[in-house]
Amino acid sequence: MALQINTTITTDEGFEVTNALGYLNIYILNPGSNWVNISYYKSEADWEAGKTPLNLNSLPTNVQTELTNEEFWGDGLATLIHNRCVAAIEAETGEGTVVITGQPA
Repeated sequence: MALQINTTITTDEGFEVTNALGYLNIYILNPGSNWVNISYYKSEADWEAGKTPLNLNSLPTNVQTELTNEEFWGDGLATLIHNRCVAAIEAETGEGTVVITGQPA
């Protein structure tokens, strides 16, 4: 799955990007040891083309999901993980700027 960042962000090189894509690499090893690495792309097309992710030190690239045993073994794990990533990004971009999108093609 991926996240759509519906705001303008500035790369480390000073370029502005609007509506970037955040691609999530989710690592679930066991309760208490799980995290998400987020790579940001100018667009879904850039991700599909295998282009290099954007340099964005202003946004989180690693989110520790800190799942409890109940969350780990319960229903809705993917949504819970995505919501935690949304919260981490929106702490920098503002409330309501990030939405969960489908898996890029």
